[in-house]
Amino acid sequence: MEAERVLRRTNVLLRRLGRTLSALINRATLYRFTDDALLLSSALAGIVVGLAIVVFHKVLELFELGWRMLSPEAWQATGIDHLSWTTLLVPLITAAGGFVVGLLKRSVLFRDVHHRGLHSVSESLSEKASPLTWKHSLHAMILSSVSIASGGGAGREAPTVILGSSVASGLARLGQLDRRHIRVLGAAGAAAAISGIFNAPLGGILFSVEAITGELRARTFLPIVIASVLATTTVRTILGNDPLLVAPLEHGVSLIDYPLLAIAGICSAFIAAYYLRTYRSTFKRTAVGLQSIPELARPALGGLLAGLPLMVLPWLLETTYRPINMALSGSMNPTWWVGILLATATIILKPITNAVTLASGGEGGTLAPAMKVGALFGFVFGTLLSLVLPETSVGLYAIVCAGAVLSGSFRAPLTGGLLLFEVSGNYELLLPLLFSAVVSVYIIRRLGVATFNPLDDLDTQVSRSQ
Repeated sequence: MEAERVLRRTNVLLRRLGRTLSALINRATLYRFTDDALLLSSALAGIVVGLAIVVFHKVLELFELGWRMLSPEAWQATGIDHLSWTTLLVPLITAAGGFVVGLLKRSVLFRDVHHRGLHSVSESLSEKASPLTWKHSLHAMILSSVSIASGGGAGREAPTVILGSSVASGLARLGQLDRRHIRVLGAAGAAAAISGIFNAPLGGILFSVEAITGELRARTFLPIVIASVLATTTVRTILGNDPLLVAPLEHGVSLIDYPLLAIAGICSAFIAAYYLRTYRSTFKRTAVGLQSIPELARPALGGLLAGLPLMVLPWLLETTYRPINMALSGSMNPTWWVGILLATATIILKPITNAVTLASGGEGGTLAPAMKVGALFGFVFGTLLSLVLPETSVGLYAIVCAGAVLSGSFRAPLTGGLLLFEVSGNYELLLPLLFSAVVSVYIIRRLGVATFNPLDDLDTQVSRSQ
């Protein structure tokens, strides 16, 4: 009798527990589709994306240290005055990196993973497209690390955006959220990636609006803000809160400076137009020229070609922001004309190495290279202006033109202005940056140059289908 009584009580307890668990599961199932769940998911996505960015950042730092050990004379001098014999190994290293990328692309893990940088992120957020997967995360993390760290000419922001968007989308699918929430979290992850890599939450938020989603709605905007803030906070907690770019401003900007800033914005637009047209032309020619080469060997050949100018011009590397900081400080070289010569050479060659790397199958993006070209052009502009007006701040024009070229290249005036403002940490630069960025975007539109903004292509496809 006692055993039967215990058994009955146990059955009663199990039934009550089952009903409780069933109610909790039903409640959780309904909760998944609420806006509260979306906000909590965006917070988790921001933290996870921030951690992934820290790993990515440390990998690139490690390889940049290796580059300095390989050819210290090339970094400490100008890349021309003194060259170590080890510099001759540079093209072989970039070719080896490209070969590794080619092997990884044909591996079982990445054989079916294809993407087109920011365009794939923007397309994955549409109604009919499939979201990015965890394989895209690994693809962006591993292949881009090898490509960029070995000396490839592409930047780190596009792989980071793919990484952020695919991680956030993967978390949404893991939580069995609906398709709408997956798209929103994909956009939030992309914003978190830019925010974390540049330590600039406002820039990441606006980049997602101007170049990824193309819309500003509360249901989309709030998760983007939460993910961006927490990704930036995660990166700052681990890596510190030092500004990415050091932009000393010797004096305030007055009304009389704005005509010169307008000229700088106009000239930056033409530099952006040169970058865009040279990149697209080089990309097409490289892709056509490599068609007869086995697909496995294309990234290696592209790495070899991109590595040749690195022997004398290490400023083309994308593992570091040192050339931009050198331009902002106005200390490119003790002899001003040598600094202008090297900066001009980098401006001319950067879109070529960027395009060769990506067209041959390497990994990376175009945002950081465009920003570098803008900073070096600003250095040239400010240095020449200082010969006429000795009180000119070279650093001011370097960072203003960096933002203007970036804005023109991506048709994103708010992103270019606020991103450079945040990474510099200098409030005095906000108005000049926004002013020159808007001027640059206006000129680019008047020139009718196709930009790197993926929404431009989507707008063209929509207009053609109507």
